[in-house]
Amino acid sequence: MKRSRQVAVEYLDERGQPRRVEAQGWYARILQHEIDHLYGRIYIDRMDPRSFMSIDNLTRHWKDMTVDAIRQALGETSE
Repeated sequence: MKRSRQVAVEYLDERGQPRRVEAQGWYARILQHEIDHLYGRIYIDRMDPRSFMSIDNLTRHWKDMTVDAIRQALGETSE
């Protein structure tokens, strides 16, 4: 599942004061990952099963493909 490249998060700090942070890129991805944990979600709940690496998956899906072809198959773009 794709993550947003840009997010705005509103939260309460350690004193209960409302705060807001805007993030993009890697920082936005990390925030989304950590917020997933607050809802009890972990990486395997979100991952594309085709991206899970096992010998069986490697042989079935990716063995003869280039990295660019794999990215295209997963709907990803180079950053």
